[in-house]
Amino acid sequence: MAVSKSQTQARDKWDAANMAYQTVKVRKDLLDAFREACKRNGDRVNTVLREAMERYIKEHDGGMS
Repeated sequence: MAVSKSQTQARDKWDAANMAYQTVKVRKDLLDAFREACKRNGDRVNTVLREAMERYIKEHDGGMS
């Protein structure tokens, strides 16, 4: 089912207020191996990275602020 224009606008507005991008520079072979490992395990790259960030914060700061 197609997403309506109003739904797209609402999502874009929410994303602009609540989401951010983080770009990292890594060797191609590392990224390729990471993507392949995620694929083999049925994981999404973004999910694995977000969970790693959350775990790091919890381990080093006792939780998210």
